[in-house]
Amino acid sequence: MLLLCATAATASPVEIASFDDAAGDATGPGSYVPPGDGEFTEGDFDLRRFAVYSDGDAVLFEVTLGAPIRRPSITQRTNASEIQLWNGIYLQNIDIYVDTDRASAAGYTACIPGRRVAFEPGRTWKAAVVLTPQPGPARAITEDTLGKVAAAHVYFAEGLRVSGRTVTAKVPAALFGGPPRRDWAYSVHVSGAQWERSFTVTDRLRGTREANAYTMAVLPMPEEWAFGGAPEGNVHPRVVDVLLPPGADQKAVLGSFDVSSGALARVPFVSLDTTPPLPPSTAATPKPVASGPELSVAYVAGNLISLSGPAADIKQMQFGRVLGKDGATVARVVVVQVVEGGVVV
Repeated sequence: MLLLCATAATASPVEIASFDDAAGDATGPGSYVPPGDGEFTEGDFDLRRFAVYSDGDAVLFEVTLGAPIRRPSITQRTNASEIQLWNGIYLQNIDIYVDTDRASAAGYTACIPGRRVAFEPGRTWKAAVVLTPQPGPARAITEDTLGKVAAAHVYFAEGLRVSGRTVTAKVPAALFGGPPRRDWAYSVHVSGAQWERSFTVTDRLRGTREANAYTMAVLPMPEEWAFGGAPEGNVHPRVVDVLLPPGADQKAVLGSFDVSSGALARVPFVSLDTTPPLPPSTAATPKPVASGPELSVAYVAGNLISLSGPAADIKQMQFGRVLGKDGATVARVVVVQVVEGGVVV
């Protein structure tokens, strides 16, 4: 008997958007040099292409670098025992921030802890996807730093598929509220992956250390497992390459941090839809009046500020304002954690 079996055709993923990035610019604001260990090669952190595909009830994010993605010969960086790296990516962190509604300022402005970058004023992400060697531990640090509400919109992809220079993450479309659209905007950042944990909650609350979800350091001089070329201060980005719209200068973008004020470098989003988002209303608004509890600064660590004062009615993800002497708003903050006798914003 000849048995004929019909198999259902499987639809191929459909490309929704793709963007190319310049080669040879994994130098941050232009001064960064690679770590000194022989495991690193030219192109390891050089973002070359980013693409988005619709795949049924999932979204595929495809990132191509300048060098093959490979497992290092030694998976430890200190005298500690060998680290279990099983996610298909080893040397890099790749953060993908997605703005699914460019007309809305709702969303989040904080980046993954330790990256030391921010976004252009008024721009927010609604969901983020992180490709990293240790997704579980990085997720725990991010949740503790950003709070559970914001961290619920961050997906630490597991089971990454790697082919040569390209890594692909499969993410449930439900994270974004549905399948990808051509009008979505993206911000893609590449940093080095640190393998050992470098922060604790108590350290952060004391202000002795900066929250860091396994981001490799950038120091004045390169070390085996740290980039070199850092300027003075501690607000320079640890992101070494970003996806930028045509005509943007990465040296200027990643060099837009300010040591004196502590302002981080601001990174734009890219989109196939080049129509700029609607500007804020120019209608006259009443002069803001101080309201709500007033708190004082206990310490500043990067873009995290510890405030002391009455916190009984303050909640995570609540927004606040910093008022100047004339009562005008000079900055905005968002609460990431409520602690005894104060908050972290």
